[in-house]
Amino acid sequence: MTKHNWKQIIQEIKRSKNILITTHINPDGDGLGSEAAFYRYLKKMDKNPIILNSSAFVKEYAFLNEDEIFNQYDKVKHKKLLRGIDLIIILDVSSMSRLGKIHHDLDPLDVNMICIDHHPNHGNFFNISVIDETVSATACLIYELIKEISPELMDVKIAEALYTGVMTDTGSFRYENTTPHAMEMAIEMMHYGVKPSVVYRDIYENKKPAQMKLLGMMLQKIKFEEDGKLAWFSITQEQIKSCGAVTGDVDGFTDYVRSIKGVEVIVMFLEINKKSVRMNFRSKGKVIVNRIAEKFNGGGHKFAAGAITKLTLDETVKKVLPDVRNEIRNVVIK
Repeated sequence: MTKHNWKQIIQEIKRSKNILITTHINPDGDGLGSEAAFYRYLKKMDKNPIILNSSAFVKEYAFLNEDEIFNQYDKVKHKKLLRGIDLIIILDVSSMSRLGKIHHDLDPLDVNMICIDHHPNHGNFFNISVIDETVSATACLIYELIKEISPELMDVKIAEALYTGVMTDTGSFRYENTTPHAMEMAIEMMHYGVKPSVVYRDIYENKKPAQMKLLGMMLQKIKFEEDGKLAWFSITQEQIKSCGAVTGDVDGFTDYVRSIKGVEVIVMFLEINKKSVRMNFRSKGKVIVNRIAEKFNGGGHKFAAGAITKLTLDETVKKVLPDVRNEIRNVVIK
């Protein structure tokens, strides 16, 4: 029995043809996996979907993009295409600002916007939405919708994309958001032919030497505060270049720091340029970090969130760390 009311969304999908799919900036495995799964499913429904994201594709998920279904949004290149869109589906993000540069060009379009997400909702930006914070990943909602429409159209590629979403957003089923439903869904995806070891290897065991060199540099520069409960580090573009790495190579670095005993909150400060810094906040489950991210126009889950400032790296660190320290001090951690 389905948990959500998909009737209106299904009606919109059935009467639409040219469907745009997008997700948040710096997309993760759930955003990309949900997009890939729904794109492939819509193709099997004889629709004409296109994926347009503000950020570049993340190379660790290359197996989802074998037929190059992901496109980075270009205002000039895609101007004409946008005029032909008759439905917009926004996945894994419930804030328009988190879509990046594409969101300014979606606003004027006179078409319905559908949001499917599992992050906290902070505004009514969409015509139709299914937002459920209790599910482990947006991919879980996409699978529920697929089963409601026509489960017989499922195949191994769709299942692989859905499995990617739920596996990555639960930290390979290690995080607090891992539910029985998430585990059951993973098992169902295996019945469609998904091989968990292959997906895990494709995402997490394809590190370049340059990436490992950068990781080693970062691990030596971790700073500990609040009796070891707070661990934070910063990475500059100069450091990235000195290792022969690229900005995307930092993905997953917070997970290494998360494994340190006694650490409750991890913050990564990544210099995008001299006046822009991306932050990743992670918590082991006692300190709520999305409240901090929201102060800086970011968002995310209670225990995993992100934001971007328009400040220098030093300015960002000085402005953000006091809020992190206060959140830790406000929680009694034994």
